[in-house]
Amino acid sequence: MNIASKCFPRRASFLPLFMLMLCFASPLYAGPVFDPGDVYGPRIEKLCMVIITNSDSQVLAAEKGELDIVSDITRPSDIDRLSRHPGLSMSLARGSHAFFLLLNNKSRPWNDPEVRHAAAEAIDRNNMVRTIYSGYCEPINGWLPPVSPWSMPESTRNIFDRASAKKRLSDRGYKWSLAGELIYPDGTAVGKMKLLTPLARVAPTTAELAEQIADSLRSVGFPVDVEPMDFSAMISKLDRKEYSLGVIAWSMGRNPDSLYSFYHSSMDIPGGYNMTSASDPALDKALLGLRYAKDRHEAEEFSARSQKLLSELMPSIPIYSRFSVSAVSKKWKNIFSNEKMTADNIWTLLMAEPADGKMRPLNMLLPEEPRNLNPFVASSAYSWQVLGLIYEGLIGTDPFTLDDMPSLAASWSVDTAGKVGNENTRLLFRLKNDLKWNDGTPITAADVKATFDFIRKNRIPRFFDSVKNIRSVNVTGSHELEVEMEGTSYWYLDNVGGLPCMPAKVLHAVKDWQNWNPLDPEEKSGPYGLIGSGPFMFDEYRPGEYIMMKRNGHYRMLEKKSVKTQ
Repeated sequence: MNIASKCFPRRASFLPLFMLMLCFASPLYAGPVFDPGDVYGPRIEKLCMVIITNSDSQVLAAEKGELDIVSDITRPSDIDRLSRHPGLSMSLARGSHAFFLLLNNKSRPWNDPEVRHAAAEAIDRNNMVRTIYSGYCEPINGWLPPVSPWSMPESTRNIFDRASAKKRLSDRGYKWSLAGELIYPDGTAVGKMKLLTPLARVAPTTAELAEQIADSLRSVGFPVDVEPMDFSAMISKLDRKEYSLGVIAWSMGRNPDSLYSFYHSSMDIPGGYNMTSASDPALDKALLGLRYAKDRHEAEEFSARSQKLLSELMPSIPIYSRFSVSAVSKKWKNIFSNEKMTADNIWTLLMAEPADGKMRPLNMLLPEEPRNLNPFVASSAYSWQVLGLIYEGLIGTDPFTLDDMPSLAASWSVDTAGKVGNENTRLLFRLKNDLKWNDGTPITAADVKATFDFIRKNRIPRFFDSVKNIRSVNVTGSHELEVEMEGTSYWYLDNVGGLPCMPAKVLHAVKDWQNWNPLDPEEKSGPYGLIGSGPFMFDEYRPGEYIMMKRNGHYRMLEKKSVKTQ
């Protein structure tokens, strides 16, 4: 929802949550009123994703009019500064963002739940929110962001208690050296531990937060040093479990079954999301119940049980959930935002037009090099900021309700097949007519089947959890697809329907999916180019400068229907 500049403090002072919500309540700017099914676009011919990694430079570029959209503004001083610029509109929304301190549960001392609890109690989240974010986020002690309807009521309870943290450690037999550093119960020194964090020039607030976390842990004896590094290198270390501590933010999505991916022991694989190596039989059982809940009632029951067990085991440490803030130039019209999403969304990119009617590229900030544009292994938000404009799933998300809405699929149904006691879910999808890939070739149900089969066959970690329970995929017509699942689950539709679809001809030509570089003209590991169905297509990449995207001339929503504006 857009907010006026007066909703932002003139200085970096703490604003309680209810005061921020008052700012949300009365937007001075209303975006387009539209039926998502009637939207047409993209109306721009070019989208320039400008690579600026320095936060100060990002703000200057927005003030000079060199950036039309600045996403994910985190520093309160930047929010304050941009909110006072007469040429910019600000938008703010409670998001699904959650920030965690990751603990390697397989390494000492983090293989002990009591020690993990001690670390959690040592961290003063409320103070961090005040001093670093000036109240533009919520301290959390839960496993889903507070905005989620699945989040537990106690997820914002303050557990900061350093005296209790020290008692937990003492009760486990830990002692302290004369320098105040911890000694294991067997008499050996705990030894220096590295806290991995992105570089300060890329993520200054995260780097500052990491320093405060390290100070908090040192206050109870954990000998922690911060180790800043390139984000891609950090992710690689986390994937391989070559770390003791690390900080990371997740976008948790709409559904709580993401907890299965983050904390079920089966997901403790290279490239999997269980980066903490969490493993507990009771938790696994609860997460399985959540993952395969047959209906809403079961989903609620196992969601609550899983979150309770996570609070007992503390495999990672929740820190805060941040509000999303973005700035958009007033030189553009048809900018959309609401209380659920800021203006840097796909609907804005579809509908945006220059207010003066003179067509030009829209310049959107990309705050880090994407580095890897292989959709099978790309893991950073920066890579998918690009790839998400190229690839689509069968099902999309309604911007007003966040319910499922048609994307590549025109319709779908969910049935239960099999005999009582041995039921399984069956998904039926019907694709829209006359769909085309961005190279002009038709999109068929065989392409969707090829995508699912490719992920299953290669057990691609980033997507495998969504397909591992597929029993069979059958093409029943050029535009019809039947997916038989193992067992039943309330979440199967979203898991399968949300996968990015790719052309069968591309998948058949990929020789080495792990090392495929779609930008390699020599095609050493696979075909050159990124062929998808999304609104934009890749045009040019100049490292350190920009990625240029151009309008997909075959996009399904290019045809003008009816758009009502307010």
